[in-house]
Amino acid sequence: MLFFSAALVTVAVVAAYDIDCKWKSNISDIEDVAHHKYQVLEECLFYKLTSEADRMQDKSNALMMLPPTVAAGETLEVQVLDGSITEMWMNEVFKEMNINGFLKLSWKDRRLRWNPEEWKTENLRLKSMGRLWSPDINSDKLQTGAQSTDFVNYHDIQSNYNGNVTARLEFRMKAQCSIDYTEYPNDRKHCCFNLQSTLYKRYVKFIMEHGDGHEMLDTKNIRTNWHVDPTWTWIMKLNQDNDNRAERLEVCVGVVRKSSTLAVELTLPVLISALILLLAPFFGKFHQQIYVKMFALLLQFMSFQFLSEKTPQLGFGDNIPKIYIFYAFTIGMTVLSLIATVMISAMSRVKRKVPPAHRYTLLASLLNANLCCGSEEEPTTDGTSSKDATSDWLQIHSALNNLSSILLIFIYIIGAIVIAF
Repeated sequence: MLFFSAALVTVAVVAAYDIDCKWKSNISDIEDVAHHKYQVLEECLFYKLTSEADRMQDKSNALMMLPPTVAAGETLEVQVLDGSITEMWMNEVFKEMNINGFLKLSWKDRRLRWNPEEWKTENLRLKSMGRLWSPDINSDKLQTGAQSTDFVNYHDIQSNYNGNVTARLEFRMKAQCSIDYTEYPNDRKHCCFNLQSTLYKRYVKFIMEHGDGHEMLDTKNIRTNWHVDPTWTWIMKLNQDNDNRAERLEVCVGVVRKSSTLAVELTLPVLISALILLLAPFFGKFHQQIYVKMFALLLQFMSFQFLSEKTPQLGFGDNIPKIYIFYAFTIGMTVLSLIATVMISAMSRVKRKVPPAHRYTLLASLLNANLCCGSEEEPTTDGTSSKDATSDWLQIHSALNNLSSILLIFIYIIGAIVIAF
């Protein structure tokens, strides 16, 4: 008796539920329909489309489980409308960029067609991804490697009465990066990941809305401490590695580190020491120049030690940053300048009885008077020996030191310009 009563109640409920939404014929303007009633209308429409798809493909839940095409050899054209990167952060150790974003996709599903005049609506929103078959676009990594990091999911799926389906494919990916440390600390990173179909490799074909993939990826609203380089940012259609008939999407982002404070920290000490090196010849006597250059060399070694502490844990690979070349060049020029001054200073202390050629003495006097670099005091002599030529030789040695200093300054300036550009 209880079972019979429950059956009657069930039949009454089913009879009361209007699966065809016959009341829709009384609607004159869909904008006047209450929100909850519009949802009921969408459910009725979806039930109708599901039933027709089951009959068309001779399988239950066909709209959910089967692709929209039925003929052999047909392909599904998935149109990539645009995309956006919303967030990204870098793992410096593993050279991986974590990227969050989405792609807007569109494809044709002939099973989602209805008469908009009958159903009073031109669009159908699908509240769950599982209610409609969608292309299995996912990461190209193995499932064991991607399941803990990469994530792809469809959102905002809707269709119009012609069967045009649009959806937002949201993703969270770990992209492998190739890093160019030449401009370190403003190093450049180019990070890419692939999206492709695994179950329907040759069935899913991608069509780009814009021929130039650089215009399709929006990075204006991205949250990151990196500067995005639009010339190295794109969405591109390529063939899969082992199958020329299968396609994949390559999403690449080019970024440059934004760290002006770190750049100042690394370059300011060596620039100060380089300035001291350039001014060393103007400090006067040989021993004063030697002390100044030794101080500059000490400062450069301390600066290089600080630079080494800022080096990435795994080094720079095959790249040699310009700042390292500049440090090495500055230290090398300082050492050469110090050696030249020490050797000339040592030669000037040797007592010589034979005077230099008169033309060399005149040339040295002319150079010392016009180069405005360091000079030595005239040695004191008792005037008893006419063969004491120390003063003339000292003048020549001072001129040699001035010439070597000026030459090294020009070489250093030219070398610094070449390294910088």
